[in-house]
Order: sequence, then C-alpha cells, then structure tokens
Amino acid sequence: MELTDRVVRIVHVPGAGLLAADVTGRIHLLDENLRVVRSSAAPTGTVAAGHAPVYTLTAAGDWVVGRDKRGTLLRWRLDTLDLVDVLDADRTANRAELLEGEEPSPVMSRGITVHRGKVYVNNGYRQLAVLDLETFAVERIEPNFAAHVPLEWFCQDHPETDVASDKAGRVFLGDLESLDFPTVIQADGGNIHRILYDPLHHRFWATQDDGVDEDNNIANGVLTLDAHGTITGRLLLARDDVEFLAFSPDHRTVYVGGFDGVLHLLDNSTPELRVASTITGFSHQLTDFAVADDGTILTLTQDGDIRRLTADGTRTLARAPFRRQCVWDIRPSVDDPAELYAATDDGVAVLCVVADGLGEPRLDLLAHHPHGMGFTRRVVPLPGGWAGVTRDRWVFRADRDGTVRWRRRLGALAHTVAGSPGHARLLACHNDGVDELDAVTGETVARLDTGRASAWAGCYLPTGERVVASSAGLVSVYAAEDAEVLREFDTAEYPKRMWADGPDHLIITGENGVKRLSATDGRVAHRWTELLDNTVENGVLLDDAVYAVSYGAQLAAYDRESTDITALVEDLPDFAKALAAVPFGDGHVLLAGGRGGWIRLLHLAGGDRKAPLTRVRDLLLPRQETTP
Repeated sequence: MELTDRVVRIVHVPGAGLLAADVTGRIHLLDENLRVVRSSAAPTGTVAAGHAPVYTLTAAGDWVVGRDKRGTLLRWRLDTLDLVDVLDADRTANRAELLEGEEPSPVMSRGITVHRGKVYVNNGYRQLAVLDLETFAVERIEPNFAAHVPLEWFCQDHPETDVASDKAGRVFLGDLESLDFPTVIQADGGNIHRILYDPLHHRFWATQDDGVDEDNNIANGVLTLDAHGTITGRLLLARDDVEFLAFSPDHRTVYVGGFDGVLHLLDNSTPELRVASTITGFSHQLTDFAVADDGTILTLTQDGDIRRLTADGTRTLARAPFRRQCVWDIRPSVDDPAELYAATDDGVAVLCVVADGLGEPRLDLLAHHPHGMGFTRRVVPLPGGWAGVTRDRWVFRADRDGTVRWRRRLGALAHTVAGSPGHARLLACHNDGVDELDAVTGETVARLDTGRASAWAGCYLPTGERVVASSAGLVSVYAAEDAEVLREFDTAEYPKRMWADGPDHLIITGENGVKRLSATDGRVAHRWTELLDNTVENGVLLDDAVYAVSYGAQLAAYDRESTDITALVEDLPDFAKALAAVPFGDGHVLLAGGRGGWIRLLHLAGGDRKAPLTRVRDLLLPRQETTP
C-alpha cells in the first residue's frame, strides 16, 4: 500500500512499529520495512479532526494521542488506529480567560506528554489542557506556564526534574504535576524542538533553531545544560533550523539534524561535544527522526520521504512507498506571457491559463520536463527558455523543450537564483555567498562575499546593481560591475524572497511578513503581516492589493496602502511556496502552488466579484519518481 499524502511526524512505538501522521490528519503504522500495516480512517466532513495536519503525537499504553494544527485533540486505539475521541478546539478551553470572539490559533507545535495517566498538551488557545488518558475526559484547563507561547517538547527522563521547551527558545525546569517551573533559561531565539536527558553524563541536550547573540540566524546547533539550568556546552553545526536530536540505545551516539539536510552523528562516549561523522545526500530538509528497537534509525524529510538506515547512517535499508511533488515557483515566460514556468520537485512544468466553455479560467499542463538534478527551488524565465537552481546545488539553463544547455555546480547549499534586467546574468545565492553567472555560457563572472551569514535572497535593481539579503537580515546593495558595497541595511529579519519594486524599493518576504523597503535608505515603507502565523514564503503586489502565502499554509490578501487584511484562506492543501498573478480577461487571476503538487486558481476582487479571493479550481501536477 502506498502513502498517498505527505507525512509530517514520525514516532517510534517500541514493539509496535513506526507511527506516521500525514498532512490530512490521518495516522499510519509502518513495519520495519516501512510498509503500511494499517491506517486510520480517511477524514470526512463529519469528523472535526480531519483537514488539518497532526504535528503533535505520542503513544502511551493502548492509545495514540494527538493534537491537530488547529488545536483539536484526538485519541486513536493503537491496535487498530480507529479514531475514538475528537475534542473540538472551540470547546476545549477555559473560556473565562479568552478575549471576546477569540478563535483557536493554528500552530505547528509538538509539545505533548503522558504522565501518570494524564495527558498534558496545549489546546487551541495555547492554554494547557490536562486529560485522563483512559477516558479522555478533560480534567482541567490551566494557564500555560510558557504564557501564550506554544510548548514544543517535554522531557521526563531525569529522576527528579521535569523539563519542557517552547517555541520562543526557552527551557523550563520544574515539576509537571504541579505545573511549577521556577527555572527558565533563554537558550535560543527560536524553537527548541527537542530536549532530552543524557544519563551517561547527567545533563540535558537541547536543539537550537536560530542561534544566539552574534550567531543569530548565522550559526546554531545543540547545547547542554545541567539540572540547575546552567548551559555547560554548545556545538555550532548548522546554518538553519535544527529539528531533532536523539540517542542511540546505549546513549553513546547522539543524532542531530535539520533543515540543512545533514545528519550529524555525535560521539557521546565522553562529555566533550564532538561530531564523529556526517551523512548527506537526503532529498530535502530533515524534519523528524526516530530510533528503532534494533538501533537502526528512521528519517523523515520535508518532502515526505521516510527511510530506515543502518545505525551509522551509511546504508538505506528500507524506504516508505510515497511519490512526492511540490510547486516551488511560478513565473511567466519571456517569449509568451500566456505561458508559465513552474519549478517542481522533478524539474520544470510548462502551463497556461485558458478560458473554459463558461468563460471561467482553467490551468492547462502543456509539458513537464524532469532534469534529474534534485528539486527546482526557483525558475527564471529567459529568452528561449529558463534558468533554475536546485537544492542539489545545480544552476542550469534549459530551452523551452526542456533541453539543458548548461549546468554549473555551486559550492554550497543553494537558496535562489535571479536574473538581470537584460537577461545577460544570473545571481545565484547560497550558503557560502553569491556566484554571478553568465546566462549564455554559465561561466562565473563574479563572486560576492556575505561573510559568515548565508545568502538567502538576491535580485537586480533595474539599473543593474545587485542586491543580496543574508540569513541574518543584512541587505547589501553592490555596484553593477564590481564588488563594491554601495549601501547596507540591517533588517534583523531573515528573508525568503526579494525582488525590485521599481528603481528605489525592494519587496522582501520572510520573517514578519512582506515588507516594502527603500533601496536608498533602508526604511520600511509598508509591511503586510496581520494574522500570518509563520514565515511568509512568497508574495505578489498587484494594483492596490498585496497577496502573501505563509509557512502556516495560509493565503492572505491586504490593502496595499493601509496594510489592512482583507481576506485569509487557511484551508490550503499543504504548505504554499509559489504565488503568481496572471492576466486573464480584463483583469488577473491568482495562482498559488505548493507541497503536494497542487496549484490553486483564484479569482480576485473586481467586476461583479466582491470577495478578495474566490477559489475556482485546483490542478494537481503528476507525482513522478524523483531523484533520491
């Protein structure tokens, strides 16, 4: 049996197998060969649990307990995966503590634990719910000891001290039963996804997402703490979020991995923090991890690929049956604006928007050109075809029929590629800086140094100056023909994408929404961010409106001048990555695409349509076999 939807969490249950929760809210049990043993029932319109991914999952006794992204609490039988209890997020709350009209806040948090027959987990309002495991009765709703910040992990392996972490980089030491956590340590600027007790050296280990102080958004990794909360060691080993750490059965190896796509094996035989080996070659970012009963290891990447590896990570033993797909970018052709190029997990798809018999817009797939270089992060339309950049560090140029003219390997993990105004050059941003390439030959014509920070976004101004935004939020404007830095602006916010809005302004998506930044003095002229609960992946400015998609699987519309929100869509099939406005009739339609290979076509306000966003139809690109 094939997994049909992307898995977002894996939890190993000793003696039972691997639990896998997918983006639709279903859970599955996989055997040691990662074959599907059984699955929970498909969500239906009558089950409030459906239609939302389950990131919060644990197993205890005869039960599997979880929380979906919206805050709905769920309980399944472990032996059958039958869904037994569903507690709606709207009603599982201490309403006396809520604002008038307050609704559940969607959040991707992992914090859940079972202690002495009681389940502890945030509800949909970030309060702390305590339930009886055997009856699933709500015993009480308590104030969250992390205030309004979602809890991310619980650790109860220490003989005397309970520990928890939250999404604001804090570690809490105290007692879970009394909910008294008097010791609080600021260990990071972002999520602490896991914290574990190390019985060999009587210390706790914790992950970091952001890094701290001068390392913020530049370098991060893992740290250790003693039972009093004193940080005893740090090991910087990543440039992006660290998603997990886990021990081998004998605790002598610590496994660490995250968005860099590198699995680090740390030698824990002595107290020294030391990387013994690293494993690379994963298809995407590492997002979850587990250790099986026999010491083999299980990895999950963000594209939904699950693998069982030998304990040293050097050999794949099994791979779960799943065919991935994603739409990363959608851009109009230079030669024919009606033709669109979409960056996918396999290559580049060619599309167009046409009218059906009712005059409604329809999206047609004209061709799909796999290239075998890993998934395509960005596509740049060029005369006669396109250029692209892949996660496997390739920059390439292809003709309209998909024939690859040239390809060049970058020296580090790639993030984006942008084209110059005259289509003569390409700006490729990666972890070690920026390579500028000749668009005709692919030869390197310039290199720009961004220091310790990664180059995460780049673009050209209409006058030819090159602009680079680093992972730390530093925006640097370089001269058109040499490496001279003309201006620099410290936004202190990590970027995802950036493009020029005329000669004097930049549009930057990423941390804290979409912003319009002056390219001359660095001032933020506008910011659109209301109700977005996570990083903004992409945006579109069109006439008097702004549209944005977030890592929270949201699509929002804003008034351009007032920045007021005018619409919010939260039922997207999965994470959205691509966003484009396409001419149609007398106006435009909006295309949003993302993980799962979906592209949603939406009408915009105008004419006789009053709604800012109206869904017309979805197109699902073929899921094809992909490069491991």
